[in-house]
Amino acid sequence: MTDPRKPIMRHDAASQEAIRQIVLAHLHAATESGARSLGCTGASFVTMGIGIWCSELADLDARATAQLLRAVADIYDPALNDAGKLRAEKNRRSAVNRLLAAVDLDMAAPGGRA
Repeated sequence: MTDPRKPIMRHDAASQEAIRQIVLAHLHAATESGARSLGCTGASFVTMGIGIWCSELADLDARATAQLLRAVADIYDPALNDAGKLRAEKNRRSAVNRLLAAVDLDMAAPGGRA
């Protein structure tokens, strides 16, 4: 996982596209480098990465991870209507919030006087 001393970032709508472009550039660079190192296609590298990513998220909260993946699948399902996609986005957001709460809890210093 990432450095636990760094805060979780939640960006406002105005800065999201700029952040998305930075993340996308890094993901493209990592995919190119990783695929070259393994001697595979970028799609193969990304597929392996998604599996690893899912495993890491499931360690935090398996149910929220499952909810997130179902929601993402629905968002990209071309057969789903707009109402279904809006519901999926709501579920995605809920799952992300649960995962971020799990990260916060996992990173929190133990406290209390028990």
